[in-house]
Amino acid sequence: MSDPLIPHLLLPSDSKCITPTDLVFDCPACRKSLVVDKIAAGQILPCPICKKPIQVPQTTQVVTLDQAPETEKLAQLPSWEQERLLIQSALKEIQHQREEAGNLYRQHSSEANRQQLRMEKLDAKLKEWKVRMEALQSEHPEKKP
Repeated sequence: MSDPLIPHLLLPSDSKCITPTDLVFDCPACRKSLVVDKIAAGQILPCPICKKPIQVPQTTQVVTLDQAPETEKLAQLPSWEQERLLIQSALKEIQHQREEAGNLYRQHSSEANRQQLRMEKLDAKLKEWKVRMEALQSEHPEKKP
């Protein structure tokens, strides 16, 4: 990678060249996989593909469930309370995923509507140009040998 602060498109052949100091993430606009050095985490940089500004994700520290401080407190609760918390967590996660799916559905529906309008405009132009061609050909018929 030439400049560690500039995101680069991640090609399948590049996957072996990724170092522990690299961040791999997808551009939220064009969905292309990008790679940049971790020192760029949190910065807003232009995507090298679509040129839209993107925020490089922050690095996060992963903690296992056994290491989490809440695990000991949770184990001390009665089993019904643990079950209630598990259900609450599952409901919250499912609601979040449903909202995300709904947003994606609306986004795709909106894009489909835009493309339908585009096709209708192109069909109208196509018809207009065909009429013009037919009129021109009737005014100036081609001479056949």
